[in-house]
Amino acid sequence: MIRRNRELQFSKEELLDEGNKTGWFENDLLDRGPHIRAVSDLLLTTQGNFVMTVSSPWGTGKTTFVRMWKAYLESKGCPCVLFNAWEHDFAENPFLTFIAEMHSQLRMVQGKGKKTRTVALNELKKVGKKLFPRLISLGTKGLLGVSVDVEKLLGEDFGKGLSEALSGSLEAYASDVMEKHDATKELVNKFKAELTKVVKSFGDKPLFFFVDELDRCKPTYAVELLEAVKHLFDVDGVIFILSLDREQLGHSVRAAYGDGIDADGYLRRFIDLEYRIPKPSNEAFVRQLSEYYGVSEYPIFKNKRDLDACVEFENEFIMITKDWTLRAIEKSFLRGSIMLRGIKSLADHGTTRAKVFAHYICLCEISQDAFNTLAKGDDKKQFPSLMIITMHKILILNLL
Repeated sequence: MIRRNRELQFSKEELLDEGNKTGWFENDLLDRGPHIRAVSDLLLTTQGNFVMTVSSPWGTGKTTFVRMWKAYLESKGCPCVLFNAWEHDFAENPFLTFIAEMHSQLRMVQGKGKKTRTVALNELKKVGKKLFPRLISLGTKGLLGVSVDVEKLLGEDFGKGLSEALSGSLEAYASDVMEKHDATKELVNKFKAELTKVVKSFGDKPLFFFVDELDRCKPTYAVELLEAVKHLFDVDGVIFILSLDREQLGHSVRAAYGDGIDADGYLRRFIDLEYRIPKPSNEAFVRQLSEYYGVSEYPIFKNKRDLDACVEFENEFIMITKDWTLRAIEKSFLRGSIMLRGIKSLADHGTTRAKVFAHYICLCEISQDAFNTLAKGDDKKQFPSLMIITMHKILILNLL
């Protein structure tokens, strides 16, 4: 049994279990595999429904972590749906968009139970279409993940009808509201029943929903999706993994409901467990990028005498970017690798020049203006011979 409303952590012993001997993560240079295995083993023993967040700041590899995790679970026979919230937040309502994406991905899953699953998915989609208008009708504004301006949506007739009801037919008006509310609850129950059929079609495996980049969405979209998850998908065997920056999502909540709301308390209503992705080694990441792009095979490092220069380039790049996000490192390294491909040889003083190139590449990422000033200067042709201390000064000035 998992204790809810807490932050999940693992001991070194738990991370060094037998799962590492399977070979699945042997190319995982950021050492994320043991964490994915440990969390997966825990969630696969969970009963009921569950909502978990994978939290870390922007640019620290959440999307890569989530995609690797999804692939690992699928290799274990677990059905998974990946929904990139930011790619879909142009849509007015996350509820319908999410259902459409779920239907599209799960109907492609082969194997036992496919016929039953297809029927249930089609029915689920139909119920969702019927449910949506109910969710925005009077009496259900803000309920079940749809926070829209009903009066604006329904027009002036809505206001006129409400006035008539208040002045002469309050009882009839109240009855109508209650009937609509009961009808909405009936559709919600139908929706959950069909979702349960979908889950059971996979046998004893839970259904995993991965929602990525929720913190980058419009505040209203993010909040509406959270509320839909809470109210409509709380079915046994459904596990939601929300990839986000908890602090940024808190800003979205306050933007939607006002600065006075307790954003952390609000989020605890939806989130059962939080897992913070351990900060990976920037050094391992740079080494991985260098191997992936084949930097040691570039003409600049091809000569035997230049092999040490390649290592020095990596070391210097690692030193400069020790506090950078993975996304910033990858972006800078890609630009730099393109530049390095066009250089034929380091000639003399190879290791020194290699270090300078590392600074040159990083400066381009930090300040394009400083980079251009230096590159277009009178000593442009002599640039590789600039003293490293000078490059350090330029970098420091632009970091402050």
